[in-house]
Amino acid sequence: MNAKLFKQLIKEAVREAVREEIGVMLLEQRKQELTEGRTVSFSSNDVPMGADTKSALRSKMGAMFGYDTPQAQPQLKVDPKADNPFMAFIEDAAANMTAQDLSGLRNLG
Repeated sequence: MNAKLFKQLIKEAVREAVREEIGVMLLEQRKQELTEGRTVSFSSNDVPMGADTKSALRSKMGAMFGYDTPQAQPQLKVDPKADNPFMAFIEDAAANMTAQDLSGLRNLG
């Protein structure tokens, strides 16, 4: 048998099999439906109004959707009367950086 003819027959058989399988796969995907069984009712009546209303609402909504309450970010403490307040700010910022912050700084240069 001719090698070129044999290769052509194999390629055609593979194409035909792939066409058939893709059709079956697409039909199977259409049959699957996504359903959401959870209902959410939200009321802000128990959220205290005040300076931290936004954070209270954020934590309540996060808890309803299953997210943990974010930890408070550490506040930078810089003495403006220091000899070099800019250097104190940089040192304090470096001490409080997260791994993501450091990674982002490494990508800058």
